[in-house]
Amino acid sequence: MTEWNGAEKLSVLLLRCGQKLRGGEQRTQGRILKILYLNGPMTQKVLQDKLEIQPGSMSELASKLERKGLLLREKDPVDKRKILLTLTEAGRADVEQFRAHGHATRGRTYGALTEAEQATLCELLEKLLDSWE
Repeated sequence: MTEWNGAEKLSVLLLRCGQKLRGGEQRTQGRILKILYLNGPMTQKVLQDKLEIQPGSMSELASKLERKGLLLREKDPVDKRKILLTLTEAGRADVEQFRAHGHATRGRTYGALTEAEQATLCELLEKLLDSWE
């Protein structure tokens, strides 16, 4: 078995944690709804950039959410070439239900860490992100 240095091990562990937290397409759909809930309507391109996904993937995800009645896709009234995404009432209710149940989920996700350890991890991750940006 190969020995990993600290930076290699950290990279692998962060990658594995990210994969667990992402949870696939359903998770991305939830992120789309949450972003629209928190920020209001936005263009499909802006949301695609925030999520760092390909245009085809963004279009497919938006279509699925539209078919479920959770968001509307309309021409941007300011620039008709752009698509504006807006939450429906059902989409808003979906996010609110998820947020109400999210506390229990977050407890399971981070329950192995004490509150002090969670705070320390947040500080360290913020420090890393600040240095990368």
